[in-house]
Amino acid sequence: MNIGIIVNSRCKVCLVHDGSFDATPLWVGYHVDTRKLEIIYDTSATYEIDWEATDEMNIYLMKINKILIMRVEDGNPIEGFETSFLRLKDGKVMNE
Repeated sequence: MNIGIIVNSRCKVCLVHDGSFDATPLWVGYHVDTRKLEIIYDTSATYEIDWEATDEMNIYLMKINKILIMRVEDGNPIEGFETSFLRLKDGKVMNE
């Protein structure tokens, strides 16, 4: 599965992928210490994304509370989930 993260013209952050997930995504966690993302499913399973935020993307990710996850086939959106975005440190949710 290919996964990418984009910031649209309204500065909304979207996670775009081209494959199906094994379960329904509930949250996206951002590990601030490693600058990595993981998807957390309704089954409590997780999917770690092999990607690391740049300094510029880190600034966006430290400000958001929601993220849209969109599955795309042949350039067209197929399904989407608006999920809560959690900032994690040492594997625990950071207090705001």
